[in-house]
Amino acid sequence: MIHFKKRTPPSGSFWTRQREKLPQIRQRWLAALPTIGVSVFLLLSLWAIFGTRHLILPSFLTLFFRTKHNKDFHFGDLLQHDAMMLLVCLLAFLATQHLALCIGLNLVVPFLLGYFLSDKFNPKAYFVYGMEFVFLQLVPISLDVLPTRIIALIYGLVVVNLALGLYSWYKHRQPHDTLVHRGLSNLTLQLEKLARGEDISQEQAALCQLMPRMSQVVYDSRRYTYLANGYGKINYLFLLFFQRFHYFTERFTHQGDSLTPSDQAYCRALAALFEEVNHTANLQDNQDLIRQLDALLEEMDLSSPQAKDALPGLLAPLRAALVQMEHLSLHRLEKGWRVPKEAASVRAKHFLKLDLFQLRFALRLSVVLCISFTFTYVSGLDHAYWYPMSAFLMLMPYAEESILKINNRILGTVAGVVVSYLLMSSLATTPQRIFLLVIITCLMYYAPITSWTMPMYSTCYAMALATMSLHITQAVLFRLVYVALAAVTTLLANRFLLPNTAKAEFRKSVNALFSIDQRMVQELRNACTNSGNRNVMRDLLIKSHLLTQEIETYMKDHMTKEEQGFYRQMLPTNRRLVSEMEQLNAHLLYRMDIQEPADNLILQQVFANLEDAIKRVRMSYLRQDLTTFRESEGTYNSSGVLADQLYFNTLVFNCTRSVQELSRLSKQAPSEE
Repeated sequence: MIHFKKRTPPSGSFWTRQREKLPQIRQRWLAALPTIGVSVFLLLSLWAIFGTRHLILPSFLTLFFRTKHNKDFHFGDLLQHDAMMLLVCLLAFLATQHLALCIGLNLVVPFLLGYFLSDKFNPKAYFVYGMEFVFLQLVPISLDVLPTRIIALIYGLVVVNLALGLYSWYKHRQPHDTLVHRGLSNLTLQLEKLARGEDISQEQAALCQLMPRMSQVVYDSRRYTYLANGYGKINYLFLLFFQRFHYFTERFTHQGDSLTPSDQAYCRALAALFEEVNHTANLQDNQDLIRQLDALLEEMDLSSPQAKDALPGLLAPLRAALVQMEHLSLHRLEKGWRVPKEAASVRAKHFLKLDLFQLRFALRLSVVLCISFTFTYVSGLDHAYWYPMSAFLMLMPYAEESILKINNRILGTVAGVVVSYLLMSSLATTPQRIFLLVIITCLMYYAPITSWTMPMYSTCYAMALATMSLHITQAVLFRLVYVALAAVTTLLANRFLLPNTAKAEFRKSVNALFSIDQRMVQELRNACTNSGNRNVMRDLLIKSHLLTQEIETYMKDHMTKEEQGFYRQMLPTNRRLVSEMEQLNAHLLYRMDIQEPADNLILQQVFANLEDAIKRVRMSYLRQDLTTFRESEGTYNSSGVLADQLYFNTLVFNCTRSVQELSRLSKQAPSEE
């Protein structure tokens, strides 16, 4: 028998690259399968039960599932979302009944959704409800059909809620891979490496990247009057634990220095405890873990007096998290964690302040939708609803993202109408079109959201529905005209109607970061007089991490390596400063009783000097007003103050050095003109 030698394709060939991508493709399909399954089931069941008139519902219902299924949720929260969706459904119906209602509701409803649901740290929170409000106006119904529409929506919401429940049950049966678990694994590895005298810089950098993501989890759990629910509170406590430990290893461990045998043994004991916490901590009983933690603190035998003084404060958030996990409900709002008054009143105070991110976007969204839906209502043209639909999908909170969406929408629309024209002539019956919709749905939710292929598939989806009542040639012409009209409207809005540009928001983020530093120092001064509010520090800490992440994202996407130089130095220094101020605040509130008036006076003076220095740094950055900054260490050195608080004194000294470093860097800040 003759055996033919299999020809091996050359390295780097097309087929080699495709084979290398197979694991990634498989992973993407697996990740998309839950969403595809829900969408296809909704599509087929709604068609079978309610007919083709209500096939607009799966689009935003599937998006609702997609945004929720990888997050922790409570069925009480789902019921609130369901009620909101029913209300939006009624408002969308009213907007189609009269021209005055069309103008008024398309001005008011999108504005309220954009203003109250979205902000700088969660800019697309409006999208599901906004999509529902827009899409339900695309197929107007009469009053006698409204009960059927509501029943169909309730049915769809029940399906989505059940799907979320089933997926949550499945997900909790799988091995946990939360940010908390990753952080504990990271610290375990760090301590093991420290005990062996190995480099931990890679683990330190990875832990640092987790903290903004954990801050986003905490921020997403907040409400208008509360900073977090139980789940957010646990994540916040672990965030504090990771932040303090990261700071300690960054500032007080020196690569290459060998630890004493007792220090090595203690690192290994802590690593073993963290690993056990990672695998056994639960919501029912953590008493054994708490006893082990307390025993380690009592048996502490470290060579450094500062480390001995620091360790109880470093481990305090971990102990608090283990205790709190037994006594709270993950989805109940934490009543002791009220949003500070100044943070809660931002929307009320700044309602007419045109530089507020969500106000600018909400106004732009409402005006564009009002114009496009008014045109649709007045003109009465066939499928004119594609105009407001496309405008809504193109208009994003940031102008740069809108440009990307416009380009993708135009390219995807052209490709989609070509594909549709080729397919629709051979697929003429309703069952054939439904089958095509199923295939397109699978491809649509597999495609990356930011790619042009997503608009191509959505165009094919819309054309399959439209050609059930319209000739393919007319549908293609209408689609191209309305998308072009939407693109022009969105471009004009992005250019002239209060645009949120990435560069402008970047400057605001840097300004806000320094403002948070100032406010934190004010809280330190309040803590000295027992008038501090821990919720203020919590709110500031979370926002500081989120702002840092926004600045880093802008640098990565819009700056060259040379332009990033200043910020690459400034952000780590500011991050250290924030960690130092948080720990100082915790010491003042929970671990220290300042009884000597002289001690309080000196601390107040130290913090006043720090506040003045940060203010100067901020002004130097914003105005390039490089005023001289006093760098006399004697002004800030607190040696001798509260002498038994070794770590506290070190924190104060390091805090002043961080501010001095920021001051030095501010003189190198690039001009923002």
